[in-house]
Amino acid sequence: MLGNSLNGRLLTNLKNTFTFEFWVMPESDHTIDQQSREKPAEVGGKNYIIGPAQGVSDNDAGVSVSVGQNGITVYEHTKKNIYAVLVYEAIINDLIHIAIAYEDREPQLFINGKFVKKGERSPITYVYPSGMIGGQPGLFFNGDINEIRLWNLCRTEQNLQDNLNKKLTGNEAGLYGVWPTTPVNKQKPQRKNRKKQNSRINKDLSSSKGKQNEKLQVNENGDIEVSIIIPSLNKYPLNLLTLFSLEYQTFNPSKMEVIFIDDASTDQTEEKVKGYKPPYHFKYIRNKKNLGRAKVRNLGIRSARGSILIFLDAEMITEPDFVERHHKLHQSKSKLIISGAMHSRVIHSCIFPEFTKKNINKISTISKNNKEIYSRINDFRYPCKEPYPLLEKKDIEKKVFKNLGVEVYPWFQLITRHFPADLEGFAFPWMAFLTGNVSIRKKFIIEAGLFDEDFVKYGYEDWEIGYRLYKMGAKYIVRNDLITYHQEHPVGVSKWKEAINNLGLFMKKHHDIDVLILGLEISGLADLLTMNKVLSEYKLLIQSYPELFLKFQEKFIRILETILLILQIDIRHINILGAAGFGTDDRKELQEDINSIKGLKKFTNLTSLLEKILNS
Repeated sequence: MLGNSLNGRLLTNLKNTFTFEFWVMPESDHTIDQQSREKPAEVGGKNYIIGPAQGVSDNDAGVSVSVGQNGITVYEHTKKNIYAVLVYEAIINDLIHIAIAYEDREPQLFINGKFVKKGERSPITYVYPSGMIGGQPGLFFNGDINEIRLWNLCRTEQNLQDNLNKKLTGNEAGLYGVWPTTPVNKQKPQRKNRKKQNSRINKDLSSSKGKQNEKLQVNENGDIEVSIIIPSLNKYPLNLLTLFSLEYQTFNPSKMEVIFIDDASTDQTEEKVKGYKPPYHFKYIRNKKNLGRAKVRNLGIRSARGSILIFLDAEMITEPDFVERHHKLHQSKSKLIISGAMHSRVIHSCIFPEFTKKNINKISTISKNNKEIYSRINDFRYPCKEPYPLLEKKDIEKKVFKNLGVEVYPWFQLITRHFPADLEGFAFPWMAFLTGNVSIRKKFIIEAGLFDEDFVKYGYEDWEIGYRLYKMGAKYIVRNDLITYHQEHPVGVSKWKEAINNLGLFMKKHHDIDVLILGLEISGLADLLTMNKVLSEYKLLIQSYPELFLKFQEKFIRILETILLILQIDIRHINILGAAGFGTDDRKELQEDINSIKGLKKFTNLTSLLEKILNS
């Protein structure tokens, strides 16, 4: 039904004239905003039955609806702001029928088939209904929803009254869709599978239902504060160790939930994880077909109940204070993004059939200081047909993994060693949005519009939303006390082509110098630190001399676009200017620009790069 939506958010084939109608009973109040087309509304405090979806240009806006026990509000989300265009205060303590009918960009409110109020006509050229039908229960809306109908026309009072209590056939003229919705607060809990397990790790899984659960049971009615979202695709048995590590958190387990999304794995994940019963709230979601990295995380967000979200990879082992530290850091400010991924370490918790003898010898050398792990490696017989576990649940409890962790991410170390925790002086702080270990307030990521589902395959979906959040005022903090331990596993075919194509999509969506310049480092024309200096110098040049280098700006953008194009078809960056279509006069003008910039004696990294490109 949402095939015509924009990233699953705006239904762009319905514009200016349409009708939402639904039976609903809210179970909480929402913020009463001032009705205004001039003053933007506050972002928080909404109870969306039609979720938020902002416009993507200055000419369009998305329509959402919030219903609380204290009234009804219709919002329009432009590219920059949210406006309360129809506000109606009322006491709603029973199931009622509500209709929002738009006619040529003007909303009208009907309650139980009766006209109540008109709202503000939108000055925006196109107004679209949001595609977040049902407001995503548990994410936006608190209450019960019986049915939602969407029409491609403006329903009248008579239309509504004639069909108020009739069951639709689905063939009615103008009917776009009907969504029967399970009442949010009456959804059945996940059933647990208690099959016996035989392997070392499977026995550990069974033991998690024993002593520890007797000591500390989850309060099913407790308020969830933190939701940990873990997508998993063929990561068994590593994902079990990740889940085990979350059992030993110092944070109150009754206030945290883990949403584990099995993205159509073909290994033993479903069989072994579905029946898992830890001391924290646990929700297992199984996708029938693979959704991909962006969609699967959006599914996790929509299922989350916590106000703070932690994104964690399925093969990351955490330390006991991991959740507590993430939670505590978010208590001071609302637009913080806390990242620990740049301080991740590598461990080997399993020997996989794909590992060579050289890989195994390396693991053995790292493990020599731990007699028990070392003995398990000596018991291993090469080759193997199934993953051979080196770590058990008791090793997670004893934190054995800490002695096995190795720092092997030089690219991250380059950032953390040259810049402080708040990344002051680093031109790309949004690179810290790495979904292996990052946290954010739920309402902030909702405001940003969630992950962009146009990113289907590997790469850049996390940096893309990180960049959007950065432009919305996000403050990034990279912490070295939020270390996670990445369990190494076989890597499939090269993801280079997928990543480069997604980089192109990233640059298409954000045709900004901050994004276009990434090609310099990826192509090898500059290292990360030099690229950082080049961007800073370029921005200073344009800011200091806004009228002097207008043609140079156009040339530089063209060069960066060409570097990406070359990356997509060939790794060698030869004759970049020729590929960019620079003729003799263009080259001469560029050389004159370089000489002029050199004369300013402030932009040495920029001019050195330009000369390198000129001579390529």
